[in-house]
Amino acid sequence: MSHRAPTFTAQCLTRQRNIFLIVTFFYWASLYFYVPILPVHAENVSHSLSLVGIIIASYALPQLLLRIPIGLYFDSLTRRKPLVAGSLILCSVGALGLAVAPGPAALAMARAATGIGASGWVVFTVFFTGYYPTDSSARAIGTINAVNQAALVVATGSGGMVAEAAGFAACFLIAAALSLVGFVVLLLTREPGAPTRTHAKGAGFVSVATHPLLVAAALMALLLQFANFASVFGFVPVYGSRIGASSSQLGVITMLTLGASGIAAYVSVRLAERTGYTAALVVGAAVLGVSLLLVPHSPTPMWLALVQFVSGFGRGMLATLLMALSIRSAAVGTRATAMGVYQAVYAIGMIAGPVASGLIADAVELAVVFQVSAALSLAIGVLALLPVVRSVR
Repeated sequence: MSHRAPTFTAQCLTRQRNIFLIVTFFYWASLYFYVPILPVHAENVSHSLSLVGIIIASYALPQLLLRIPIGLYFDSLTRRKPLVAGSLILCSVGALGLAVAPGPAALAMARAATGIGASGWVVFTVFFTGYYPTDSSARAIGTINAVNQAALVVATGSGGMVAEAAGFAACFLIAAALSLVGFVVLLLTREPGAPTRTHAKGAGFVSVATHPLLVAAALMALLLQFANFASVFGFVPVYGSRIGASSSQLGVITMLTLGASGIAAYVSVRLAERTGYTAALVVGAAVLGVSLLLVPHSPTPMWLALVQFVSGFGRGMLATLLMALSIRSAAVGTRATAMGVYQAVYAIGMIAGPVASGLIADAVELAVVFQVSAALSLAIGVLALLPVVRSVR
């Protein structure tokens, strides 16, 4: 049974979707404007790849701790826009903290503040699907993920150029301003229709959290985020700087990766609806895994950019399809709870990826980081063969 805000005309509904997508764009632009230079900045401040890993991982710890409570709270509310607004404000506060942090501890604390803001992605995704009929939720996820990736493309490309022209601090200050712009645009939105509340408590929460499809999707997403935060959001910029990439080139490399992810995010759900989710996930896992193996064999920034562009397709396919599966695992009134569980589980990968990779890079060599990430990416393709995933059409 579909649900849609009864007071929205078709034209108004389209307008609300578009406005909220603009808010989403500024939200993610704020979070990723400085991503191409953050690992390099952290290395300059800390002088240790292990500490770089910890600083990067500090972004994920709040998401691990907060996303389930946020999802539960969201499902209990009828007015949800304040949670979106709070997420934007925290992104701004964290970015300001990154601009003024004097040492690694302060840098980690500021990055954790942006992680609290990023925990609001639970709210963004389910809030946006509220503008769609229930049977179109997967396509809604594909749309908002495409905007997410478009924001990352623009932000990372622009951020690298700003860093080269005006310094790292300018990136953080602009990021803080972007989230405030998103906050202003948010004031123009109206709440989507709230479904009948079926807030998951006690046994209800356990039932949502242990749904086999959600468990499978969350486990695969954990492996994906390990690979993401060990590579494109972790040590690919470090590797790039070692083969001579400038700040602007690092931005372009990240931009190309995310641009390919955005294209894949938009088309992947439609592909899965035709071929089945298993086939689409296997293709995405293979593309990502092979491209990660090629990273340490990239001799120049141009080669690295090409490899990362290809990897972006695999990353975008996997991220979108797994999120769509998590939404499909739950009834409408418990979707934020399911999304909170899903995103909290994959936050484990966001923590483990950079921390483990930093230790590996210091103890062995940087190339092993990409080999481990590739193996975990390929494992996603194996898990996609599970019957609970194969049954989804």
